[in-house]
Amino acid sequence: MGKCIKTGGVGKSPAIEKINRLSELTSRIQAASMLEKQAFERQEENARRDLVRRRRIAEEFHISFAGKDGDRK
Repeated sequence: MGKCIKTGGVGKSPAIEKINRLSELTSRIQAASMLEKQAFERQEENARRDLVRRRRIAEEFHISFAGKDGDRK
């Protein structure tokens, strides 16, 4: 037991640095996808609400978008 063994090293391991970069990239991608999801969910919700409101107004005021032949245009 006279010999001393040193573990670890000085500097940065390329493999560990690559793993760290990948985790940073995936976290950025996940953050972007979460923001995108939240933005589009709100737009879809607003679009549904507006569609219901427009249909209610059309029915209430007896508005028809049918053409001369009765077909919708």
